[in-house]
Amino acid sequence: MPTTDVDLRARIVAGAISAYRVGDFHRVGPDEVAEHAGVSADELRRAFPMWELLVVAVMDKWNNGSRRQLWPIAERDGTVAYLRARLVAGIEDPGLVRLRVAVLSAASNPDHPAAGWFRTQYTRAFEDVTLALVRDVVAGRESRGASPRHAAEQLMALYEGLQLQSVIRDDGEPLSAFDRAVARMRVGWAAARVDA
Repeated sequence: MPTTDVDLRARIVAGAISAYRVGDFHRVGPDEVAEHAGVSADELRRAFPMWELLVVAVMDKWNNGSRRQLWPIAERDGTVAYLRARLVAGIEDPGLVRLRVAVLSAASNPDHPAAGWFRTQYTRAFEDVTLALVRDVVAGRESRGASPRHAAEQLMALYEGLQLQSVIRDDGEPLSAFDRAVARMRVGWAAARVDA
């Protein structure tokens, strides 16, 4: 049975994920991806004529796939549990964290060909966390003290910072640091309700 373009692209994306798991973002190029995917460099260029398109496909499959897979935790156990699960996933798969950090840096450049897509994805993730916090407040899982948007800013900053530390620091304990920081945040959220 002949390989379709969809099959070829899926194979290349899987190969790119494999390459990024073992290599640095800046050292993984078409040759490394082609080798991991078991395709020729010409097939790779035909499927993804722009390198940025491949990176977008990788992020959509890998990062967004992880986000969608873990989202039921937010629905069932709340936003904090969801972000903690995402932190665990990053610790278990540091290649994804390294790729996210590199891509976020690239996306901060408005001239990057995929900057709009990356920014939209980040904004969507932030809005998801904000909406989940609204639900947590309504369900009584979180205090009514802090606004969900401000709480989302705090939680996302904590999550992003600890993700980065998890791939930089050898002596870090990101999960216990997350738990301690969230406990302090919740005290502040409750105090804000009393002061209001």
